[in-house]
Amino acid sequence: MKKIIFLFSFLIFWSCDKKDDELSIAKKRAIENDTNYEVKDFIWKKMNAYYLWQANIENLADDRFEYSIDNTNATSANYVYFLKQFLSPKDLFKSLLYKNNDIYGDRFSFITDDYKSLENSFQGVSASTGLNFNLKLIRTNNRVVGIVNYVTPNSDAERKGVKRGDIFMKIDNVFLTPFNYQNLIYSKNQELTFSFYRMTSSGLEFSKNITIKQQEIHQNPIFIHKIIQRQGKKIGYLMYNSFITNYDDELNQVFLEFKNAGIDELILDLRYNSGGYVTSATRLASMISGVSSKNVFIQQQVNPKLEKLWGNTLLSYFTERTNTSPIHTLNFARANKKLYVITSNRTASASELIINNLKPYMNIVQIGDKTVGKNLASVTIYDSPSGNKENINKNHTWAMQPIVIRSANANGFGDYQAGISPDYQLEEDDSNMGVLGELSDPLLAKTIEVITGERLRTNITSRKAIQSVNFDYLDNSESHSPLYNRMFIDIPETK
Repeated sequence: MKKIIFLFSFLIFWSCDKKDDELSIAKKRAIENDTNYEVKDFIWKKMNAYYLWQANIENLADDRFEYSIDNTNATSANYVYFLKQFLSPKDLFKSLLYKNNDIYGDRFSFITDDYKSLENSFQGVSASTGLNFNLKLIRTNNRVVGIVNYVTPNSDAERKGVKRGDIFMKIDNVFLTPFNYQNLIYSKNQELTFSFYRMTSSGLEFSKNITIKQQEIHQNPIFIHKIIQRQGKKIGYLMYNSFITNYDDELNQVFLEFKNAGIDELILDLRYNSGGYVTSATRLASMISGVSSKNVFIQQQVNPKLEKLWGNTLLSYFTERTNTSPIHTLNFARANKKLYVITSNRTASASELIINNLKPYMNIVQIGDKTVGKNLASVTIYDSPSGNKENINKNHTWAMQPIVIRSANANGFGDYQAGISPDYQLEEDDSNMGVLGELSDPLLAKTIEVITGERLRTNITSRKAIQSVNFDYLDNSESHSPLYNRMFIDIPETK
């Protein structure tokens, strides 16, 4: 009997030793043959911990590889084999994303192999010509045109005289098409030659070539701020193009100007603002409203693991300070005043947060087009024990920006995945764009009409010129930026 027990025990230990040897060999070969193995390891573990839809992804399940999540990489050969099958970290990352449909699936998570460039873009620093434009498809010939929305101050495009409403059809003497425009527009060439055209009664005719340098630009999101006086009212106007924390103190000074001037109304123009930091959105909402910091601005839903880890940080409150100084607030919520917001089909994320999450406290009047519909926030996750940059793995520069939060306002409403519809529908007209910040801009003119009742006639260009060319919206210049349609948070401290 003792011999049988001994033999049985020997077989168990021999089996375990053999399994450990197999795993050790498998791990060694994986790491030797796959230079990105540790990147893949980082991706899986952090997606398992942080991803909003972790519970919905079979390959992110805690027991996917037979053993405790704490020991997965150390005890399961299956885990090693799973990571090895993906040719690149991006392939693994994409395979782990939640897929449903265009509205309810994950449209926004992404990964990068250069977190330094990502960090720069979050602070408004990037290589650019300075042109912001929409891309339209000409129905008759399947060619693509770029229509300039605005030009960044101090850019080479501004120095070369490019203006809002200018139209281009070629880059480096090649016509733009649906198949080549991305390669041409996002070329890394230091200079790009744009061929500009003008509208005539017979269609688009060549005007001139302009060569524009791509330079590192610091894009201040405070594009225009001014006070407009109409019908006895002082109307503050702010065109704000991105939520970038580096400029929050400057934004606070704008509100001090508005406050000292005693403005009666405020127009917040977010038509080109596709998102940014939740911190900046919270500060802007506080500058506008004056709601107490004891009140909830955002209710945040995360996966069950983070709910236990982050605890009370899932409630985000209004604030009374920027990084360096007290908030200068207009107190519009306390004064029962309305906020007028200009939107477009590019208004997203943190911009939508302002609209949806101020509604429990004040009346929002929206003019323009339906917004994108993004109630989700992401966080930058690095390869480190905590996910932030402390003790970061210096062997690579990969980082992830996965969706980790679904947001709602203080009343619990956050179901605007299909976009937020305006109270007054008005899309930008390619033939009548006007000047931003001036009454020739139809969207601004319409907003002032809503405020004052005064009907303003904008300068209308010849409709006959554009009738010969029919456009369909295709894309825009910002769609490949890490900031585009995104809302960011910093990793909260654990409770």
